[in-house]
Amino acid sequence: MNLSLVAVAGAALCSGTAAVLQASAVAHLPRTTSVSGTFVVRLARSPRYLAALGLIVIGFGLSFVALRSLPLFVVQAGRASSLAVTAVLSVLILRVRLRRAELVAVLSIGAGLVVVGWTAGEQASADVGTAGRLVLLAAVVAMLPVAAMLLRMRDLPRSGLLLAVLAGTGFGLLALGARILRGFDPGALLADPAAWAMAGAGALGLLCGALALQRASVVSVTAAMVAVETVLGSVLGMLVCGDRPGPGLGVPAAAGFALVLVGALALARFGAPEAGADGREEPATLPIG
Repeated sequence: MNLSLVAVAGAALCSGTAAVLQASAVAHLPRTTSVSGTFVVRLARSPRYLAALGLIVIGFGLSFVALRSLPLFVVQAGRASSLAVTAVLSVLILRVRLRRAELVAVLSIGAGLVVVGWTAGEQASADVGTAGRLVLLAAVVAMLPVAAMLLRMRDLPRSGLLLAVLAGTGFGLLALGARILRGFDPGALLADPAAWAMAGAGALGLLCGALALQRASVVSVTAAMVAVETVLGSVLGMLVCGDRPGPGLGVPAAAGFALVLVGALALARFGAPEAGADGREEPATLPIG
């Protein structure tokens, strides 16, 4: 259990740093109304975006390790706490000053994580049949036409907000896929619909998040992504996998989870650097080398 909680903390650290690098890379790209090869190539050529992807992969690996013995609501709370990591790094490296409410939010997240970790009970591996795994894959596939429709919307702020919701949905489905994965053997992965769903959900989540940051404010995009991913993943864990707090610890678990989520939403402005008045990106928020 202790090692799993350490993995959750490491995942939050990776995700908090990656969020800033990713948004900084996206900020200077021309706004696009479609997912073109050019857009993807430009992202792939950005050292900041590649560094962010590397941290995302490491963070996901740590989350995956934690999910083998912790319920989804604990891991999702840890992922939401990445905004506190970003805020603290901004203070330490950039000398950004936290508002009083934001300082309270950081402390709230810390306290909430302690409570959530304390209330987590040992979880058995989730036994989800093939039908449930196919439903998960179908849900990911259904996101494709929804994303295409949102990209054609003329109301860019609304489009960005809805794309952020879709990105959060993708990350929530990704977490569920990791929770129910049958094994790591290459043959088992290729035959498991949950593994395919994970790959699709992760790719769609990253792409929709990048496109959302081009259309809507950092605060609205980050808040929507964090809220949807955290709540959806946790609820699916309870409904599909039977995740539960330890016996008699439901109320403190819910209270700790709420502290983390509310604190994360209060820190939404740290989800990415704001663009300058001329539309150009800000200098790198965090050093990458």
